Amino acid sequence: MEATWKLRRINILSSIKTCGILSFALGLITGTIWGSILAFFSTLVSMMFGGTNPGFGVAAVIIMPFFCAAVFCVLGIFLSFFLTLLYNITAGTLGGIEFEMDFERRDEKNEIYSVV
Repeated sequence: MEATWKLRRINILSSIKTCGILSFALGLITGTIWGSILAFFSTLVSMMFGGTNPGFGVAAVIIMPFFCAAVFCVLGIFLSFFLTLLYNITAGTLGGIEFEMDFERRDEKNEIYSVV
C-alpha cells in the first residue's frame, strides 16, 4: 500500500534542537582532530628550534574541541533556524514536498510482505 504524504511544515524548535545537538557533536569531533594536529605541529616546531615551551601542546587538545563545538553549535542553530523558516514559507506558498511511503510488515519467519 503506497501512501502519498506531503511535508507542509517543520517545527522550528524541533529543528533547532536536533541541528544544535548534531552540530555540537560534530564540533567536538572536529575540534579533537584539529587540536591534536595543532598540538603535534606546535610541539614539533618547538622541538626543532630548541625551545623549552611546547607551544599549545595539551591546551590545544583540551580547548579546541570545546571551542569548535561552541562555534559549530551556534552556526548550526542559526543555519537550521533560517533554513527551516525558509522551507516553511516556501512550503506554505508552493504546497510542500510530496513523497511516497510503502508500509511493510514482517511475519514470524521474518519474511516481508506488503500491507494492503
